[in-house]
Amino acid sequence: MKPKQYEELGKGLINLANMIGGLSVINGIFGINHINPIIIPLVAYTVIGLYFSGITLIGEGETR
Repeated sequence: MKPKQYEELGKGLINLANMIGGLSVINGIFGINHINPIIIPLVAYTVIGLYFSGITLIGEGETR
């Protein structure tokens, strides 16, 4: 892949993490109050993982 493609993919992953985090907060506020306790750590792990992957890919695009 070209360096610019790494950066754009990293930005996309960060945007996906923002959408997942935002939608989970909105669902927690306005959704049905039957939250499964396993969902909260799963969403947190996903958001943190996507942020880390996005930042790593952006850094990879800058070094190539």
